[in-house]
Amino acid sequence: MNLLIYLGGGAGALLALGALARGAWRINRRIVGIAAAVAELVPNGGGSIKDTVPRTEQKVDDTAQELRVLTERFDAHVADSAQRP
Repeated sequence: MNLLIYLGGGAGALLALGALARGAWRINRRIVGIAAAVAELVPNGGGSIKDTVPRTEQKVDDTAQELRVLTERFDAHVADSAQRP
């Protein structure tokens, strides 16, 4: 009878250790995911989101400036064409 009690206690202890290990594994996976997200938001010289946003913003500003110049040239061309007989 004592053997059954010890085996039951051992089985319960193994189940408890398994549950703790599972919880620790889940916490570890969450920490790894958070660390990866933080790494994307920190400037690292070119590969992160934090580095990409200013480059994209600069390209948009350059393209908008080129569009303004082209629009002015087109408007001048249309105005010049309208003045000719």
